[in-house]
Amino acid sequence: MFQILHRDGLSRIGELQVKGWKIKTPAILPVIHPFKPEPWISEIKRLKVEGIITNSYTLKRNNFDEEKDIHDFLNFHGLIMTDSGTFQEHMYGPLSATNEEMIKFQDGINSDIITIRDIFSEKEHSKEKVHEDAIENFKRGLEAKKLTNGYIAAPVHGGVFLEERRRSAEMMSSLDLEYFPIGGIVPLMEDYRYSLVSEIIINSKIGLKTSNVVHAFGAGHPMFFPLLFLLGVDVVDSSAYIKYAREDRILNQTGTIELEDISEELPPSPYFDRFDVKELKAMKKEERTKVISLHNLYGTVKEIGSIREEIRDGNLWNYVEYRSRSHPLLLEAYRRILAYYDYIEKFEPKSRRSPLFYTGEETLQRPDIRRFIYNVGSHEKGIQVSGKPYSYFAKEPEKYVSTPFGNVPMYLDETYPVAQSVFPGEYYEGVRNKEKFDSGKWKDFLEEKVNYVFNYQFGKDLFSIVDRKKLGIIRSKNTGKIRNITLDGSIILSFRASDGLFSLNLEGANIIHRNFIFPRHRVIVDSEVSEFVRDGKNVFTKFVKDADPQIRPGDEVLIVDEGDSLLSYGRTILNREEMIQFRHGMAVKNRLRSKETGE
Repeated sequence: MFQILHRDGLSRIGELQVKGWKIKTPAILPVIHPFKPEPWISEIKRLKVEGIITNSYTLKRNNFDEEKDIHDFLNFHGLIMTDSGTFQEHMYGPLSATNEEMIKFQDGINSDIITIRDIFSEKEHSKEKVHEDAIENFKRGLEAKKLTNGYIAAPVHGGVFLEERRRSAEMMSSLDLEYFPIGGIVPLMEDYRYSLVSEIIINSKIGLKTSNVVHAFGAGHPMFFPLLFLLGVDVVDSSAYIKYAREDRILNQTGTIELEDISEELPPSPYFDRFDVKELKAMKKEERTKVISLHNLYGTVKEIGSIREEIRDGNLWNYVEYRSRSHPLLLEAYRRILAYYDYIEKFEPKSRRSPLFYTGEETLQRPDIRRFIYNVGSHEKGIQVSGKPYSYFAKEPEKYVSTPFGNVPMYLDETYPVAQSVFPGEYYEGVRNKEKFDSGKWKDFLEEKVNYVFNYQFGKDLFSIVDRKKLGIIRSKNTGKIRNITLDGSIILSFRASDGLFSLNLEGANIIHRNFIFPRHRVIVDSEVSEFVRDGKNVFTKFVKDADPQIRPGDEVLIVDEGDSLLSYGRTILNREEMIQFRHGMAVKNRLRSKETGE
């Protein structure tokens, strides 16, 4: 069972629950050799890692008792995933175990996530070969469903062919499972083909359901994590922390450091802080490998935590742009995924908690920024204004102002991303001359601003649906900024200082309900939960019947029943596709207040 808790575009913090174990995503599953679990298991527990992955084929080949619980054997009572030997076949040649044997074995040792015995797509394989193998993998998925009631991982393959990746994803997704690793990408990452791997991930995502859990098999280097999770990967596994250590290589966020190249200080960590460079180099090989491995594991886990924070803060795009510049081929990969605007845009909110930081030409190609420029950009010349917000520093109210986003309406000077952005040479200087908005043309400007922002956010002029003469603007006494919009003295909208967009209340929701045809701005819920919604309870996905296809995460929406009776209003967590496909989790945060219902 998987649900989204927080999100930033395609990236998401979720909760995956399998057989009573819960892990928070994005998650790292460290690879554990089943017969050499220490000291890694102890450190994994200390680092509060919630899951691991181990190899069932190695266990079976060494005659591991099929009735013995793998949790007890490894002394790890958390989520344990097992792979099926497919990667070993890639590394060492054909293996003797069948899909049926490996499924039954994994089931017998009480694996929490059982992986089918899939066929590995080599990078040299022809299009015809990977297509045939994808069909065989689908058949093995069907077989696995008959053999076990356990939680099954069904890998997506397709070699280097993006259309085959998408077809494989569509085929595997039709198995009605939840967990889908992306296989066959390790050889590509070893060749630094980050662009191709990124496109494989996104094409696989397109073929899968939005509710599916996506695991990037073997993508264990921290430098690649931000881009992977930006694309909606939920889980990665890693043996890199050990493999690199065996070669005296140290993992960090921006690449790999050879120990022999370090002459000054070691990277900071609890494992290196006890030694200087000379002491580490002088260690016996086995002990040095252990210390470097523990450091690599620590850094890997720490990076996962950092990425979760970036997602919570709505800052992952900034983080990825910054980090992608650590390697030219990562930057190439980032630029490549920006071409998938039509897919990514559906998951992008109109605003974010964190401001936009300009790092290069790629910043203006982000899907949410492209959408903004497309919707409001103009070929008409805009005036130059030295400070932000522009209207506070402009001498006259003009229709357009010149910005780094092009010529945009001055009415949007407080709306994301115009005000909430940092570009070289631009400075947010705060408000001044607020008194000029009290009368005359600048007072008219504020009224037009309210009308324009409403149109930008909801798709109609506010003046076309209510009497302009009955509208009022409540402004902050300290800053002079718009705070609330009234109609006949009653508040209908609140202007958010954080992003320059409107929040609804019940009065405003009623106005939108009367003036926008069904299903515009609506989330339609099962009539049986109508009273719960009217009481202010949040809307969960299993009760969503349909929604406006134009809804994006973070939108202000109406919550209606199947007869289009207005029940409440709220802010979306998911887009329509996600609301329909997810079986668990919140779809809309209900913001109805008890005082609005008279209770």
